[in-house]
Amino acid sequence: MESYLKVGGDVDHLQRMGTPEEKTLENQKIMGVMDELIYELKLLKGKLASTEYVKEIEFKLKNLCTDEAVITKIKNSKPFR
Repeated sequence: MESYLKVGGDVDHLQRMGTPEEKTLENQKIMGVMDELIYELKLLKGKLASTEYVKEIEFKLKNLCTDEAVITKIKNSKPFR
């Protein structure tokens, strides 16, 4: 989450300025998932998603992150684009 916020969701920017640990392929994948999840949550906030899709996104979020504080932080994040 911190890396995502640090570079505004921009994986390319992370590759230019990140530490070697942040530049890993695994981190790039995590950044992509974070970006997708934040956009999906935007749909939920705007009430633009079906009940079934809301459940799917909530399930996805809880599978990706078990820490409630981080989940709250993700839910409160806004897309950078």
